[in-house]
Amino acid sequence: MSDFVELQWKRNRGWPWPEDSYGLTPMYGEDGWCHSCGVPKRHQCGSLVLQHKGKTRFTGAWVPNWQFDVICLERPLADEIGRRFDVELREVAWHGGVGGGEASQIVPRRTDEPWFDHDELRASAEERHGVAGKTCPECGVWRWMPLGFGFGLPPLRLDLADQAGDVIASPEWFGDGWNAFRVLLVRRELAELIADGSPRDAKVNKVV
Repeated sequence: MSDFVELQWKRNRGWPWPEDSYGLTPMYGEDGWCHSCGVPKRHQCGSLVLQHKGKTRFTGAWVPNWQFDVICLERPLADEIGRRFDVELREVAWHGGVGGGEASQIVPRRTDEPWFDHDELRASAEERHGVAGKTCPECGVWRWMPLGFGFGLPPLRLDLADQAGDVIASPEWFGDGWNAFRVLLVRRELAELIADGSPRDAKVNKVV
């Protein structure tokens, strides 16, 4: 049984700010992300900024709209996870200063080893979307068309036995338009803690 699983998200909650960058500028800096495809050019150096959009509090764990590889945690859950697991946490900021300190974000650890056979990825993406993906003319990054476990991703080829960190991100990028995301895997015990605390948002999905 693999020690890593997918957290499959049932919904998105919260809107990053500013909307004209999908929240990327506060996270990576104005020059830290591609303004053509939305792929970051560096490791995250700033906070995710969320808008309340009429909400006064977010509970449990969630992913915000537009940023589908960003896991947010309400403060008590973040504190527990920070004590028990090997994760990088960054405080979530709120537009207008309302709600400061309410939540943290998990910053996943990117691996260098490819997760998927790219010939299999190409065939699967073409079968599902009619096209495999495309290279951004501005930054040169190839993004595969959106796929997920159980929704077109081929079998995982990554050796999971000796991965550092409890939340890891694929080196492959997926998405279309300004949507850019990586596939995340989460240590099983951590994923179960998050899913148990947020059953309306997430469930654990075996990948191997």
